[in-house]
Amino acid sequence: MSAKSAPAGLEQMIGGVLRWGTVLSSTCLAVGLVMALAGYQAEAARLLAEAGLLVLIATPAGRVVVSVVEYARERDWLFVGLTLVVLGALGGSVAAAFFF
Repeated sequence: MSAKSAPAGLEQMIGGVLRWGTVLSSTCLAVGLVMALAGYQAEAARLLAEAGLLVLIATPAGRVVVSVVEYARERDWLFVGLTLVVLGALGGSVAAAFFF
């Protein structure tokens, strides 16, 4: 893989994660909202809305995970380390939200 194609491939993968995370989240939220407004299976509507919110929250973390994997595949260890620090900060903030 050439030096110019690696960043372009990474950007495409990250773009795909962000795009599909947004589409999936929006779809879950929209279907859950329509179901709730129609009064159809309130529990299923709530679960869909919660799933949509979880996907929306997890999408940026998914982007970081893809970055770690791609940097490791390219053997760019400095960026693997830096991206793992970012992933650790994200994980720490989630843990802090649950425990504090």
